[in-house]
Amino acid sequence: MRKIIFIDGGAGRAIAAIPALEKLVKNSKNKDDIRIVIFGWDNLVWGNTLLQDITYNADTKGIFDGFIKDADETISPEPYRLPAYYNQKCSLAEAFDALINNTTDHSDLPPVKLYVSKAEEKNAVNLIADVKSQQKKEKTIVIQPYGRSARVDRNDIIDDSSRGLDSHAYLRLVRKLSTKYNLILFAEKPFWQQDDTFTFKPEMDLRMWSAVIEACDYFVGCDSVGQHMARAFNKPGTVFIGSTYTINVSYPDWFNMYEKPGAERKYSPIRVCGLDSHLADRYNDKCMDLTDKDIDDLFMSIVKDIEKKVGK
Repeated sequence: MRKIIFIDGGAGRAIAAIPALEKLVKNSKNKDDIRIVIFGWDNLVWGNTLLQDITYNADTKGIFDGFIKDADETISPEPYRLPAYYNQKCSLAEAFDALINNTTDHSDLPPVKLYVSKAEEKNAVNLIADVKSQQKKEKTIVIQPYGRSARVDRNDIIDDSSRGLDSHAYLRLVRKLSTKYNLILFAEKPFWQQDDTFTFKPEMDLRMWSAVIEACDYFVGCDSVGQHMARAFNKPGTVFIGSTYTINVSYPDWFNMYEKPGAERKYSPIRVCGLDSHLADRYNDKCMDLTDKDIDDLFMSIVKDIEKKVGK
């Protein structure tokens, strides 16, 4: 029985789907009957011996005539439409497991893992050595302050979904972190700020970002792909959460989690319905409005976690 699994959405979703896909292949009688199509992020499974040979980009030439049209079953799992997910009863990885493997037993779900090549590892080590030579600190942090929904508007950074930091909060945080650590900014060039003289700013694809996160000492970021990469390499980190819910989008059993004290929020039913998700975004509009004290508390939380998990 030939089965096709379609995985779409952001890179973080693609990474979170990997454990369920591995479980499917391991439990299958014939691996050759399974094909996986990942829209835009198939290179994230390169090096994975279970998935690499059966995973394709949607733009692969001949993909439809080659095997899609002869499939017996196609699955397009959408975790955001699973009641257990939008009611905060399971994580993104568990939601993919439920939809792909038709199960509520996640006890055998493997941890998420990514694989980088020796060349990618070497390039990452060299990059971090360059950062250390410039910034002169012992420990190196990769920081991803903005999520996929962030945008630049007249030199200001706006996130309608309230997941990442605003410009002021980001600059205050990196200014403080730079007194103790080397900093690498994980953000596309349009998000580089002229006033940010505290971070090293490389332009790299996601595979190289994976390698750099593997090679760094610690990760700091929002609800976006970087935290999934950090978890895949067992890298300690702090993840700040705004409008989304920790159990859904992150790894609260692994990361140091930060949420603005007293912030109210409403679940945004994105991918479930239309207007309600936009109204929820309006409700959540201020949940990442961090005061200077909030940033100072976030900074101290990061320092304490680094000292505990990495060392002073």
